[in-house]
Amino acid sequence: MSDFFGNKTVDDYLNEVDFDHINNGGYVPSTFSLQFMNFIKLVNDGKGEEHKTPSMHLAMLDKVTNKQKRITNLCFRGSAKTTLFFEYMTLYLAMFNHLPGFGKVQSMLYISDSMDNGVKSARESIKSRYDSSEFLQTWMPEGVRITENYMEFHVTNGNKFGVRMFGAKSGIRGTKIFGKRPALAVLDDLISDEDAKSPTAMSKINDTVYKGLHHALHPQKSKTILNGAPFDKN
Repeated sequence: MSDFFGNKTVDDYLNEVDFDHINNGGYVPSTFSLQFMNFIKLVNDGKGEEHKTPSMHLAMLDKVTNKQKRITNLCFRGSAKTTLFFEYMTLYLAMFNHLPGFGKVQSMLYISDSMDNGVKSARESIKSRYDSSEFLQTWMPEGVRITENYMEFHVTNGNKFGVRMFGAKSGIRGTKIFGKRPALAVLDDLISDEDAKSPTAMSKINDTVYKGLHHALHPQKSKTILNGAPFDKN
């Protein structure tokens, strides 16, 4: 999948990594990334997360509001990319229905390695965050409507938000939420260790990314965020 964002390999991307702009003390996070981190604290009723916000998370969020239609985040395992870009991103968009620099976002696709692994884990994490958050329960008193492959949120300010979830080896064409194709897709750890060893599984994943995704998103305006851990050159 090395050509999803251009004709580069994983090694090419890793060779371009440069943290000087963050580590030299001159890094200034975007307004959006700081607002997003404040939202995380609100979701946790003012307590924040277990660890302090890493600069890496802020730098990743900085990219969300640019004009690029496709963004890739290659990170080590355990870097909380699913927590950041699905769990909290879903709750943020449910609350505000808007991304700065992009516009209205009322629905999204979430694609992970399988329904029984990545999708189930992320779905249960969002439910757990809602159940333990007084802030979310105040603003979303109807709760989170959850089925195996769909979540829907209704906010007291009138906003509503839907998320359709898929395994990476399943078909995603023709997906509509609230009568429209989603404007945002988050692709998260699509390839398991076992899938990486299987040409058949890799072929199905490639079909999802290269053939299915384009037809599943809004034809005029869309954004895709791909998160992964570069554990295999393929």
